[in-house]
Amino acid sequence: DAILGIAANFKACTNPNKVNVCVGAYRTEEGKPYVLSTVRKAEYRLLEDNEIKEYLPIEGDRDFINCAMKFAYGKDMDIEEHIAAVQSLSGTGACFLGGSFLAQFWPNHPIYVPDPTWGNHIKIF
Repeated sequence: DAILGIAANFKACTNPNKVNVCVGAYRTEEGKPYVLSTVRKAEYRLLEDNEIKEYLPIEGDRDFINCAMKFAYGKDMDIEEHIAAVQSLSGTGACFLGGSFLAQFWPNHPIYVPDPTWGNHIKIF
């Protein structure tokens, strides 16, 4: 598996400042989760805001989705008229949602995945 080969190369690397960013989650040399300082700062900001935690609508947080779409497609894109989006829990979750959508609304068409890719991505599609 080429992707797991990248992980093996990481383990073999002797650079003391290395950070594994290729397999699922960032990890320290000891294999423990590594949380980026920017993520910690965002967590503290969320805690300081003391927001009430409610369930999101089924499609996700609309403000987050709009910001993500503007980031991906540019602030001048008419996202209301041309693009639909939902929020997912993970990359695999996003692939599942996309695959389910394509299977229902665009059946019998090929779906191309990169090589290498994760083994579960093939099963999703």
